[in-house]
Amino acid sequence: MRTRVISAIALLAATFATAAEPPAYNAESLLAWQFVGDPRISPDGRRIVYVRSSVNRVKDTYDRDLWIAENDGPVRQLTTGTHDDDSPRWSPDGRRFAFASNRSGKRQLHVLEFPGGEPWQLTIDTEGVGAFAWSSDGTRIAFSSRTALEGDAGYESVKDDSKAVEDASAKPPFVTERLLYRFDGAPGYRSPKRNQIWIVAIDRGPRQTAQRLTSGEFDAGDPVWSRDGKHIYFSAVRREDADYAADNSEIYAVAVDDGTTTTALTQHPGPDDDPLPSPDGKWIAFTGFDEREPPLSSSVTNLYVMRPDGTERRQLAVDFDRNIGEVMLADVAAPRNGGERIAWSADSRRLLFIAADRGQDHLYEVDVASGDYAPLTRFRQGDLREFTVSRTGQVAATFSSPTRPADIYTFPLQPGAGEEWREVSRVGADLAPAGGFSQYEEFWFDAFDGQRIQAWVIKPRAFDPARRYPTVLYIHGGPHAMYGTGFFHEFQALAQSGFVVLITNPRGSTGYGGAFANVIQYRYPGDDFRDLMAGLDALIRRGYVDADRLGVAGGSGGGLLTSWTVGHTDRFKGAVVERAVTNWHTFVGTSDLNYWFVRHWFRDFPWRDSADYLARSPLSHVDQVQTPVLVIHNEQDYRTPMDQGLQFYAALKMLKKPAKLAVFPDSSHGMSREGRPSQRVARLKLIGEWFAEYLGE
Repeated sequence: MRTRVISAIALLAATFATAAEPPAYNAESLLAWQFVGDPRISPDGRRIVYVRSSVNRVKDTYDRDLWIAENDGPVRQLTTGTHDDDSPRWSPDGRRFAFASNRSGKRQLHVLEFPGGEPWQLTIDTEGVGAFAWSSDGTRIAFSSRTALEGDAGYESVKDDSKAVEDASAKPPFVTERLLYRFDGAPGYRSPKRNQIWIVAIDRGPRQTAQRLTSGEFDAGDPVWSRDGKHIYFSAVRREDADYAADNSEIYAVAVDDGTTTTALTQHPGPDDDPLPSPDGKWIAFTGFDEREPPLSSSVTNLYVMRPDGTERRQLAVDFDRNIGEVMLADVAAPRNGGERIAWSADSRRLLFIAADRGQDHLYEVDVASGDYAPLTRFRQGDLREFTVSRTGQVAATFSSPTRPADIYTFPLQPGAGEEWREVSRVGADLAPAGGFSQYEEFWFDAFDGQRIQAWVIKPRAFDPARRYPTVLYIHGGPHAMYGTGFFHEFQALAQSGFVVLITNPRGSTGYGGAFANVIQYRYPGDDFRDLMAGLDALIRRGYVDADRLGVAGGSGGGLLTSWTVGHTDRFKGAVVERAVTNWHTFVGTSDLNYWFVRHWFRDFPWRDSADYLARSPLSHVDQVQTPVLVIHNEQDYRTPMDQGLQFYAALKMLKKPAKLAVFPDSSHGMSREGRPSQRVARLKLIGEWFAEYLGE
């Protein structure tokens, strides 16, 4: 393995100036936040365009604009207004870039020429465009758009010509024969329209016509051009039982000349995604894994290459036991960012990729010929979550650390005199409160069976080791996910309020190998709860935690473990159970991914194995809860539907236990990360006030 490393230690040790009057740091500080993401470096490495998002308080949403840094100079704003401009993509010659914008209503493609000029609209698509990609010669763009199918593909509304239907309040019923009839983040029921791929020529001015390439009752993935411009590659589940095989995608090639010849390049159980042709056109890289039977609850995502005709498929970095493209959990990543996590080197000899490992996200390289891999970045703490690379080997990346919110940085792949990273966007420094943010202190502890577990403690800024502090144990969701050393607004807000915060990655977490993550299959929750308690005990032994003022909180899978925790111990004085699964038996009938959960996390259906479902449901242990519980749920949460939170809250109140319910309307499972700003602030205030009430100031 190569050991060439790009150093970023100087970046973490650097002292950054703050604003003249640092903002107050509390729940409301999120309203002044600046989010950066999706950095795109030009082919010659001289320009970097990225998306900068800010809160629009009037509309209670986010405004997205494009910013640019040219020739190592200062950044300047390219687009303005209350519309959304995002997804900048350079043309192959670097003389222009396309981006998506809703400035004309629907999300359409626009093009901006260099060295100057105004952007002009390219598409007029009735549904608006999704992902898009330039052809290698820069003359065409392939894009995705949702298209209605004849007969609505199993969806239909029962029509009634009676006068009663003329009333606007009388809506026809939704009728379907599909298993997966809704999806979290998309309000209402799943549309009868399917994502299809189109091609448009690059001619100045709006083009109302485009060539349609794909059709059928399936959703085509993001389009990617072959290097010779003759085919479009995409990933999809093209099978009649697609709802029962949602993670069994294949990579397809569709001929550009007529759009009628579509060929499957992969054919094996498991997902095949993210096709990416090499610059010389000899290889296609892609991600995926071979599904076992029965399937694992957590399978490691691997990196593969194959020839353009699908032959010579082989895995790279075979012994790299980490998920290719995975990033850690964060709550201030740019909303709807679309940065890259895999890229080819200009000479087609190496692939670059991001992966999560033991609380950090690093950039790696793998040699295509040998399959050997090595890290390209080195830092003690940090989250490098997206990047692009130029033909000259210059990288643009989004990076954050515990004490520094995300910014755009650039650095060369080759070692030498210019190894140090250069900051491009510089918005993170202006978000810091007086005194700065709290550092993460890493420690490892032994679980009940000797398993080593990684954890971090976040202390108040004015920390005094002689004092005893109220402490909150935060549990991450997933459960196959990872806390790490990227910036996390919520933890910093609690620390600024005087709480010690403990975060840890119990068994079941990713970032520590497939065996560590998958060990909780059919045992969730259970031993992971014991890991969490061992971590808390290890922290208490340090002497600065008030064991009589402990809180516990978590969302999604973390909410499940929180509701499980308060049903198995009375050591906590306050708890926050957010968007949790509390009753597995009813969950599998209402979740948007119900069949997937049954297949991967249980041995059989609940009506055949009720005992297992009920034994692993926190609701079954609600009689033992002694901790005051704040239940938070989102009205349009289809991943862990709202009945889960309502059941737990109702049970607590029937038993006359102290509990409070907060329901956020018009919000989905991911509200705390990308929801409306006002709701995110209200949520943080509820949590802070709950812990202040039951743990003390």
